[in-house]
Amino acid sequence: MRFRDFHRNVKIRIVVSFSFGLVQSTTMPFMAIYFAHNFSESLTGLALAAGVVASVLSGAVGGYYADRIGRRKIMIWAEATFLLAYVAMAIANSPWVNEPVITLAAFLLTNICWGVYGPADEAMLLDVTTSKNRQLMYGIFYWINNLTMAIGTSVGALLFESYRFELFGAMSLVVLGSWVTTIFVIQETYVPSPSAQQPIHPIRGMFQSYQRVLGDKAFIRYILAGLFAMYGEFQMQNYIGIHLAQTVPLQSLSFWHHLVVSVDGIRLLGWLQTENTLLVVLLITAATRIAQYRSDRSVLLVGVLLQTLGYSVITVTSTPLVALIAMLFATVGEVTSVSVRQAYLGDLAPEDTRSAYVAVNGMTFQGTRLMTSLGVALGTIVPAWGMAIICLVLGVTGLVLYQSVGPTARTRRNGLVPVQLVQE
Repeated sequence: MRFRDFHRNVKIRIVVSFSFGLVQSTTMPFMAIYFAHNFSESLTGLALAAGVVASVLSGAVGGYYADRIGRRKIMIWAEATFLLAYVAMAIANSPWVNEPVITLAAFLLTNICWGVYGPADEAMLLDVTTSKNRQLMYGIFYWINNLTMAIGTSVGALLFESYRFELFGAMSLVVLGSWVTTIFVIQETYVPSPSAQQPIHPIRGMFQSYQRVLGDKAFIRYILAGLFAMYGEFQMQNYIGIHLAQTVPLQSLSFWHHLVVSVDGIRLLGWLQTENTLLVVLLITAATRIAQYRSDRSVLLVGVLLQTLGYSVITVTSTPLVALIAMLFATVGEVTSVSVRQAYLGDLAPEDTRSAYVAVNGMTFQGTRLMTSLGVALGTIVPAWGMAIICLVLGVTGLVLYQSVGPTARTRRNGLVPVQLVQE
């Protein structure tokens, strides 16, 4: 499978994802700092929390309607709203206007748009891919996300404070290009059946749709597996960061007897995050190719286990060299298994409710964020070795759940059992 063999929609979305991810990462990682500077920290926290809630709720609505009226229509309307929001943010941060309130309102609007847009976008990609090429597609998107974040945040760190107008203007231009492309080039990939288009009260329709999704036991196990398997990775921004800051004293490290650098907990956290990003960018292509020639079961076994062990060690260690080596193993496991884990979604989700499945799957991210936030509070009473055991137990539980989902995913992939009827 090569890039040129993908459906046209996939090729377009890859290019758009790279362009938008690059410009978005120059601003979004710094919005919390911007709001804290212009408002109180408490209001900033409430605004960010409201954005998360709005994204989850709008995702449920977007997933439902993408299954009722098609993917492309939802994407067009969402991108049009995106464009208005980013233009408003550019104007509110222009040389002539400085309106943090408008910026905040537009920021919340983009969170709503992402919730609506995401399920339709991913469902469209699943519509035009097969089990054979989904792993490669997800591997490419995963690589793009990490590469654009690494480049964009570096640029944003230099320009955000003084050139917000230009950065938001660049985002507006990229969204405009994406919107025009969706209107004139992207093909609709899903035509709802006549029964799906019958008039129905929205609340009742969403209830029925998500009742069906939540009644799929194999899919629920898949959701829980992702929730537990990602726990260690998400702790990097929570408990692990606090642990390293408190337990790693300022010290000198010598490399090759000539290069001597100073490191403390904060610097070590930055090194680990940089190491993770660079390794993902360098290894994802090879890892995806290797995964294509191995069974899903063996790839998940090795990948999730390495990732869990790596983050468990980082959770407990205070030795920089040990943490760096553990991150190597964690990242190798991450890039090895991520495309297989994501490809399972396409196998499990039936075509007529695919966007709803994607919307529920997207809540895994928010659920893991909540778990790791609670982990910070738990870490005040549980020692580091206890937190490491929790990370290990959750990761192994996620692995067991993934292994239990595998047979159902392969059965649905091969079309041996109608998806609608598989409730296990």
